[in-house]
Amino acid sequence: MRLREKFIPYLIVAIPLTLVLTASFFITSFYLDKVNDYFDSAKERAIKEHVDSKKIKSELWAKQLNLLFDYKYSRVEEHLKDELRTRVDIAYKSAVYIYEKYKDKKSSKEIKERIMDALTQMNFGNNAPVFIGDYDGNVVLNKNTDNIMFSTYVDADGRSIGLEEIQIVRKKGEGYLRTRSFKTKKYYRILVKNLGLFDWFVGCDISEGDKVDELKRTLLGMVSSIPLDKSDFMGLYDGKENIFLSSKMQKAFGGKSLGIIYESLSKKDSWHVQKLSKYYYLTSYYKPLNWHLVYGFDISSMSKQEFQKQKNLENMLDKELEFIVKVSASIVFFIVILSLILSKKINEMFKEYQEEVQKRTKELEHLNLSLEKRVWDEVEAHREKEKMLIQRSKMADMGDMLSMIAHQWRQPLNQMSYVFMNIESVCEDEKGDKKYLALKLKEATELLEFMSVTIDDFKNYFRPDKEKEFVLVSDIIKTSVALIKNSLQMDDIEIELHSEGRDLTHIYKNEFIQVILNLIKNSKDVLTLKNIQNPKIIITSTCQNDRLVVEICDNGGGVDESIKEKIFEPYFSTKDSKSGTGLGLYMSKMIIEEHMGGELSVTNTKEGACFIIKI
Repeated sequence: MRLREKFIPYLIVAIPLTLVLTASFFITSFYLDKVNDYFDSAKERAIKEHVDSKKIKSELWAKQLNLLFDYKYSRVEEHLKDELRTRVDIAYKSAVYIYEKYKDKKSSKEIKERIMDALTQMNFGNNAPVFIGDYDGNVVLNKNTDNIMFSTYVDADGRSIGLEEIQIVRKKGEGYLRTRSFKTKKYYRILVKNLGLFDWFVGCDISEGDKVDELKRTLLGMVSSIPLDKSDFMGLYDGKENIFLSSKMQKAFGGKSLGIIYESLSKKDSWHVQKLSKYYYLTSYYKPLNWHLVYGFDISSMSKQEFQKQKNLENMLDKELEFIVKVSASIVFFIVILSLILSKKINEMFKEYQEEVQKRTKELEHLNLSLEKRVWDEVEAHREKEKMLIQRSKMADMGDMLSMIAHQWRQPLNQMSYVFMNIESVCEDEKGDKKYLALKLKEATELLEFMSVTIDDFKNYFRPDKEKEFVLVSDIIKTSVALIKNSLQMDDIEIELHSEGRDLTHIYKNEFIQVILNLIKNSKDVLTLKNIQNPKIIITSTCQNDRLVVEICDNGGGVDESIKEKIFEPYFSTKDSKSGTGLGLYMSKMIIEEHMGGELSVTNTKEGACFIIKI
């Protein structure tokens, strides 16, 4: 003892210092981890911001290029229409001029020949001659075909273009058509116009393909001249054939990577973020030209501003670490000095304390000699009181348990006596039905099993380690009814079962059986006591909004409103003490609401009471 007291002053100094150093170490480590986590998250945010900004920029580039393509393509279509309009107007004016000049001088045949000669001499290029047709579908003038009937010409899409031209001229006087040549499969733009002479109409066609090819060359030159960031790359595919790859794309990607990009081309705009390591790219489709645009960037490459942000974060981290170390060292130094000062004062106080303790010890030793016997006597008396309280508690619990078991076993025992009477009758009859005997033995076995399960359930009733099971409630109800069916038949009580929907739920199976039996027994007792004509019990199970609802209803006249709020209280019963203990409904409500988290309530209907279980 003296040796231990000798080391107490040293422990007074060492223990606080150790605790302070340990606390400083953990606090510093914790703060350093927080700073590192902040730096890592800031770094991740910076990378994410970089990637998001590059994606926005890529999408903007793709959108601007598509707008450029739209603008240029619309200009091509306008140019085609303007050129067709110019040629057809020249042919129209020339034909009208010739007709007006010679209508009083020449015959119709000669005028027609002069018009055809004049229009034949018009040279707008070999691929865009002027043609003349009549309303009967005849070809009057056409350099590029030997057909003599417009009505017999069908284009590559199966359309009768000659007939469509005649309909447009008849209805509107003039109009544009778009067709695909049966021979070349190329698209042509056509303008036809009514001459107002001899039932003729004049027209001209121009190939779209030549204009579109010229537009593609122009746009390709514009795209290839666009300056890109060092980390960006761009490609252009005509169909599935690459017609332009930026220098970054040519250097960074080999045949395999280009193959991956080629396979990812589709007619929907989409981002591809995991197909190529370190690269994100966007594919965009422009339908009029059948072009696929690829625009992407290297996610590992960052701008100078972004690198500066990273550097600033690292500098901030270094300063934070330096500050933490200095502060921690200062705190430790201050506490060490304070501990040394306090330890000196504590040692002085400890010596005074030791002297006082020695004095008090002698006094206590003397006092203990007289108190020891008194303390022993009090301890023994206290232990006896504890034993009596424990015994009283056990007896109270045992009384409650026996009351509940007696309440639960009363009906099975009655049924068991009926079963034994039936078995005895079969045994007395030499020609007794063995199948009937086996059936009654099975029924007796089920009753015994149920009584055994009841004992086990009461024994484990308040234990939290009971496991729930996934069961069909309709099956549980059928099992419960089977156990009490004979008793109901003895009193001529009809029972109906109804099930709607899939009533699978997660419950305590045996406890739920007990609840159903309690409620059926309660209805049976009411029907028997009131001597109801045509007694009936109806049990319905349904699923409503993910909740299981079981209704057990009878035609026994219902529950008196004055006691409706009391029937679930313990030991409350409308029957005499010999017929009931008042624990059935109380226990049923406890099982449903406390063990299964549901609700048990009662309501009156026109015919009787209806107990409703909601889980």
